Amino acid sequence: MEASNPTPATSTSNVEDSAPDRIQKEEKQDGVEKQNGDEDVALPAGDAPEPEYATGLRLFLIMFTISMSTLLVGLEVGIISTAIPVITDKFRRLNDVGWYGSATFLLVGASSPLFGKIYKYLNVKFVYLASVGIFLVGSVVAAAAPNSASVIVGRGLQGLGISGVLGGSALVIKYVAQPKQHPVLIGTWMGVFMVSTILGPVIGGAFTSEVSWRWCFWINLPLGGPIVVLLLLFLNVPKHIKPAPATWKEIILQLDLPGFSLLLASLVCLTLALQWGGQTKAWSEVPVIATLVLWVSFTLIFVIIEWLQGLRAIIPLELLKTRITWANALYSYMSNAVDYQVIFYLPIYFQSIHGQSAIMSGVNTIPFLAFFAFGAMVGGTAVGKTHLLQPYQLTSALLMTAGVALFYTLDIDSSKARYIGPQVLFGFGVGLGNQIPMIAVQNFSKPEDVANSTGIMLMCQSISGAYFIAVAQSIFSNCMLHALKTSAPGISAFTVINSGASDLRQVFKGADLDAVLGAYMVGIKDVFACALTGSAFTVLLALVIPLKKLPNHDSKETEEKEKVASV
Repeated sequence: MEASNPTPATSTSNVEDSAPDRIQKEEKQDGVEKQNGDEDVALPAGDAPEPEYATGLRLFLIMFTISMSTLLVGLEVGIISTAIPVITDKFRRLNDVGWYGSATFLLVGASSPLFGKIYKYLNVKFVYLASVGIFLVGSVVAAAAPNSASVIVGRGLQGLGISGVLGGSALVIKYVAQPKQHPVLIGTWMGVFMVSTILGPVIGGAFTSEVSWRWCFWINLPLGGPIVVLLLLFLNVPKHIKPAPATWKEIILQLDLPGFSLLLASLVCLTLALQWGGQTKAWSEVPVIATLVLWVSFTLIFVIIEWLQGLRAIIPLELLKTRITWANALYSYMSNAVDYQVIFYLPIYFQSIHGQSAIMSGVNTIPFLAFFAFGAMVGGTAVGKTHLLQPYQLTSALLMTAGVALFYTLDIDSSKARYIGPQVLFGFGVGLGNQIPMIAVQNFSKPEDVANSTGIMLMCQSISGAYFIAVAQSIFSNCMLHALKTSAPGISAFTVINSGASDLRQVFKGADLDAVLGAYMVGIKDVFACALTGSAFTVLLALVIPLKKLPNHDSKETEEKEKVASV
């Protein structure tokens, strides 16, 4: 991986003038465009070379390659949701449920903007391959884990790799395809991602029930090998897309490692506080209060550092000034928070309340995931045809809210129709608007800001998982234990916490089992209540998003702008 060195500055240049973002800045005077290079070259704007877009078989091969990579990481997201209850049985660590999911999202959320910078300054293909490699290493660590902590470490490494793969995939689509194809291709890519999560619970359930939960991680190795070969053969980024010129010192400064460290530390502190509070420690105990204080402190310091860093920040605050960006970022944050809470607690509902096996739990989540994928493809196609954004996001939020409201009405004796129907409504609703924030921000960003903006959007999608999976776990455990204390004070809370969700019928019998199941149902319903609040807030956010249409890339004027911007 080799960084490009910028042209030395003249004697009148200051340090700020030599920064990569300053070097890339173009000066336009009297219709003549001037760029920094080995020498100053004046080019009429109309003579700018055309962007090199992939078409036909070449575009198909690139999309197939990144889709296979996305399938690899998407399988892991789906697999773990049905494997978690059995992993808690193995290690007797019910209070680690939040970590099994959050560890991945902590790293994805914190590193997504970091990867946005890395993709901007280094070779896209090499960074993408390295991301797949990190994901595979994390899979090995989790598969061979001797204890719960090792699973969490492996999941964290997987999250780092997932961040690079997803961020790289979204950028590759932006780089290789014609602008008018972006909505359909991003919608299709999101559909592939969700199809993989459809297969994940089924595969995970089969492995967990018939072989071992460890194969939920080992399976990534035989799948990952051929994918690496595909990437080496077909992942070719157009020649007009080049790393931003910068020295290695400048690249390290641009990565904003202090900001990344503080963001990750703040997320870890919050997760620890929510894991301890009301479960293994009282909310009034010093460790819980200390971690909450550190979470707030680290977050505030992070914001200050980002403001001081300016364009070097992993989250340049300048990019969040426009309403189209910050409103879509918040919309993405909240809609994904609701999605993660449902996808992680439906399997717990199936396995604990209905006593289903892991494989049946996976099968029964297919309607939700299938209609999510269908909604994503419908949304991408509709945006590509109409160029509208906000109406689909509002429709998505309303359908999502109706679906979560039905989830909240579930009870211990709910029939199959009662928990399948809401999945159809909710899944299609979430999928319909899920990819639109990414489309909006990429299309309304300046070319030099696309990588950073993509990283910010992926961070919002992932960091909501880090926050709200931990929040959901805290709500579930605290409300479940409170209900149990009220209905059956003689049952040990320690025994309940350290029993896996799918192992309840082996640990408890008779009236004790009924009391535990009732308490579990209280906790699950309160998680769905939290999701319902989030989905209702998403409706309000949809109303804040500007009613703008995507640029018409078929027009000659827009094509000319694309040519000039890509030089």
